[in-house]
Amino acid sequence: MRKLVCSRSGQISLRVAFAAAVLAAIVACVPPLRAQATPSSPSPKSAGAACDRACLEAITTKYLEAMVAHDPSRAPLAANVKYSQDNVPLQIGDALWATASSIGTYRHFFADPERGDVGVIAVVYENGVAGILIARLKVENHTITEAEQFFAHDPNGSAAYEKAGKPNPLWLKPIPPELRQTREALEQAAYMYYEAISKNDGRGIYAFTDDCERTEDGVLTTNRPRPQNYGHSDSDISDFTMMPCKQQYALGFLGFTTGCRDRRYLVVDVERGAILASAFLDFDGTVTEMDLTDGRKWKVPPYFMTPRTNMSNEAYRVENGTIRLIEMTMYEVPFNITSPYVKP
Repeated sequence: MRKLVCSRSGQISLRVAFAAAVLAAIVACVPPLRAQATPSSPSPKSAGAACDRACLEAITTKYLEAMVAHDPSRAPLAANVKYSQDNVPLQIGDALWATASSIGTYRHFFADPERGDVGVIAVVYENGVAGILIARLKVENHTITEAEQFFAHDPNGSAAYEKAGKPNPLWLKPIPPELRQTREALEQAAYMYYEAISKNDGRGIYAFTDDCERTEDGVLTTNRPRPQNYGHSDSDISDFTMMPCKQQYALGFLGFTTGCRDRRYLVVDVERGAILASAFLDFDGTVTEMDLTDGRKWKVPPYFMTPRTNMSNEAYRVENGTIRLIEMTMYEVPFNITSPYVKP
């Protein structure tokens, strides 16, 4: 994983097409960073390479089925598997392993056969109540050595996912080999997306395609035909969901986000130009009113006037350095929490 160390003015702030030369310049200005990556990430020549996409997805399905059955023997788990849920290190059998009751229809896989990484966004029922599971597995020699998962207790979002039934087909479409970007370029696109959130003043040039779409907890939050309340916002900003991705960021509406920490790239799917990422979004409660770029003065809702941290798990479909699809799940966690997969 990479972390930008240039000054903000030297980061070029998300060029529209992310032209290859610009991207190369950005990447060139930073040394490789792996401090926030999963510590045990194997090299490209690791045993994980022996398990292709179909193999990784099959192992993930076995993991889900074993969890629902409350029977670890049904999954190829290493004896010393590292397991966590919602950033808390646990033992297999704890948390969702004790309460999962069935698997829903929606499953969106991400695979990196070169490194043995696989991820999934899926609906899982916990004692009959639907929630959204985001999981990352590390597979070595066809054995799961790490299982990291997040669970959003969101019946409404889960219902939206179940209604869709499957991901937008574009997510699953391979990028032509001659147009595929490097792992580092995909990570950089995700990094700059997070930069746009944490420094959303509306003055950047944001790298979204004109037809970019974003869903949050299964609900479309861009290009909607009619106004709709957004998150904890009120009717004063209900037109936000009618805007395309680029216009939303140009509004400067997300400026009440005061931090974007522990950015991690869980699975980089080079074949599909997709990346499953994770970060903590902080709202320290000090931003209570904002001047939007269209002249409106917007009062931040009470929810964000006290210190809060949200767990953000997001997937991006990147084409030619520009983000076309975003699939986000977000829920509240203890303020200023850290990840067990990030070194202090």
